[in-house]
Amino acid sequence: MVKVSQHKSLNCAFNTVQRVFSANIEQAIQKLSEQSLIEYYNGAEFLAKIGQGDALSISFLKTMPWIGEFYGDGSIQKIVNFAYQKISRTPNKRAVEPFLNSFIDVIEHTNNDQLDQYLNLIEYHLSKTTFSVHGIHDTYASPSLIVMLDNMNLLLEQLEFEGIYEWINYGLRYFQDHPERQKEYFSLSSADSKAVFQRQRKGLLFNDIEREINLFQCALWKTDFMYAPYSPNFEKLEHFHPYLEDSVIRLPDIYEPLNGINACKRYMALVAHLIVHHQFTTKIVADNISPQQRFFTEIFEDARVEYLAIQTYPGLKNLWLSLIPIVDEFDCDDKHQSCLRHRAIMLIRALLDENHPYKNQIILDYVEKFKRLMNLGETETLDSLSLGFGYLIKTRSASDALASVYFENTEVTYRDDNRSMWLFIEKFDEEDNIFERQKKSEEDEEGIEVIPAHYYDEWDYVYEAYKPDWAAVYERLHSHTNALKIEQILDKHSILVKQLKKVLDLLKPQNKKRLRYQEEGAELDLDIALRSVIDIKNGSQPDTRINVNFEHDSRSVSVLLLLDLSESLNEVVGQSGQTILELSQEAVSLLAWAVEQLGDNFAIAGFNSDTRKKIMYYHIKGYNEHWDDAVKARLADLKAEFSTRMGAAIRHGTHYLNLQQSDKKLMLILTDGEPADIDVHDPKTLIQDTRKAVQESQQKGMYPYCISLDKKADEYIADIFGSHYSVIDRVESLPQELPKLFLSLTK
Repeated sequence: MVKVSQHKSLNCAFNTVQRVFSANIEQAIQKLSEQSLIEYYNGAEFLAKIGQGDALSISFLKTMPWIGEFYGDGSIQKIVNFAYQKISRTPNKRAVEPFLNSFIDVIEHTNNDQLDQYLNLIEYHLSKTTFSVHGIHDTYASPSLIVMLDNMNLLLEQLEFEGIYEWINYGLRYFQDHPERQKEYFSLSSADSKAVFQRQRKGLLFNDIEREINLFQCALWKTDFMYAPYSPNFEKLEHFHPYLEDSVIRLPDIYEPLNGINACKRYMALVAHLIVHHQFTTKIVADNISPQQRFFTEIFEDARVEYLAIQTYPGLKNLWLSLIPIVDEFDCDDKHQSCLRHRAIMLIRALLDENHPYKNQIILDYVEKFKRLMNLGETETLDSLSLGFGYLIKTRSASDALASVYFENTEVTYRDDNRSMWLFIEKFDEEDNIFERQKKSEEDEEGIEVIPAHYYDEWDYVYEAYKPDWAAVYERLHSHTNALKIEQILDKHSILVKQLKKVLDLLKPQNKKRLRYQEEGAELDLDIALRSVIDIKNGSQPDTRINVNFEHDSRSVSVLLLLDLSESLNEVVGQSGQTILELSQEAVSLLAWAVEQLGDNFAIAGFNSDTRKKIMYYHIKGYNEHWDDAVKARLADLKAEFSTRMGAAIRHGTHYLNLQQSDKKLMLILTDGEPADIDVHDPKTLIQDTRKAVQESQQKGMYPYCISLDKKADEYIADIFGSHYSVIDRVESLPQELPKLFLSLTK
């Protein structure tokens, strides 16, 4: 046993190790107990003698004083034993140095009683990924241990140990026998790895509360903006802020509680702020405005729109204030650092909180100016510009330009990047050829996906587990052509239309709801008409809305017709000379006409796929659209191409159908074959995934029903839809059968 007090050098032949030892021994003596110091000496000497050069001892000497201090006596010896027995004596010798270096990150993100948990984790990964060609001895190093150790800081920062095991197991499940793909997965560079990682993180996933947030924005503002979550961890977007643009809300995919406020309320605060910006903010040309001027203008505009929202919903005030930090007025030293953000956060708090603690006279003056402005009633974004300019002029300091900036506790996490209030005049915007450029842009837009992809899990029936964010669904408004084609279809089936009309008259709801104040209507509203006559005689402007109309009020049905638009629909049917696609167009035209007569809430969408990375979802008719020429023009331009990844399409259709407020929600899936795609070789994979998607839809209160045109459908369709399907053997009869089937399902 080495006596610490007797030795000032190591029994080691490496001069480099001796130099590092001399540089670190005093620190080690200060941090470590007598026993841990002995472990420190012995460990450094031992690692220098196992035939791997000086690098291991150098890493060990630099890191172990902190490790031994944190984990206590016995921990250094335990790490040395593990490094030698579990790593160095296997084909993984190269991993010993990264293993030792990883502890700098490990002690930052673990408790002092979790050393064994970390060592067990590394041993588990090693045992599963070190392999042999002949299966007797380990002959090949783990392809992924070193890259996983390189990412240990991120793993331990974002995941609990249980989550890391789940992430490891997913990688082993699919890539254990593929060294290159395994390395890619454990380096956190593949999409699969990132998706599984995201699901295991600490906090609340936005996907888990999307419905609640949707109901929140719908209830308060009657809006239905879509969401596109982002993950800053992998896109290096640490300073990326949420925003609302093109009717899409970009927001973080996960939130943890903050200042005692749970993650769900944080999402509510964020969405509320974005929507009130959308309602009350108008754009300002920003080209001649400096960044600091924009910065303070944004602060006043944020306060203005929130003040307006609080007049309608007072409860929002406490929600927003709970997420705005309070800093001490004298925290920032403006002689040595820029206090721009410090001044800003005090102003942000003071503008909304009448009980703020600040005494700065300029802040108090501008809070008073802001309140006077808001009490006038009519305000606009330009008012915020004026206040921002004035505040900056009054508070500007030479220290604002210092490189050292006061950042501590100055971020308001629920606020966006304010892109909605700035208009930048781009190069070429004022040239003579601007209209030509605009036209070209519109033509080019045909091939661009402007809405971010929606990612859906896909069910793996072999492992009975989901593959997270596996399928990417891109939305698009379907292209259009001449609507006359659909009118000709209705004329062609005029006899069937007459037959359907008789059935529809019987199905129409008999209860009626009176709609008053109509320009045109079924009856005269005598009360309003008499009042208008009196107004005329008094020389006043009469109310011309003197009629009453009626609408049916007892049929509460929402329907989504989901069309398979895969390549196989181009097949010609029998002797008719028509393709399945053309017959589907006829059937859908008749069905759409029938549903319009009934007044049901009805949408039409189509889908096809080109691998899991590109599933197209085409909007043909929206729930809020009527059966008009615009819808007919889209339906007339249907095209059949690519494959049929049905599960993802059903999940996306379920998302929209679930937003409807009807008592009965019916999803009709019209297809001519089984689910399939070119990147899937096991035919059961997509069949079982579609089955799972149908079950998910049913659990949400929807009724998926399949109309199959495939003569071989009996081999698989019951597996997917149970008893909720019909097979139409004679495809030529589809135009007659589809409307009748719909009517029978919605009686």
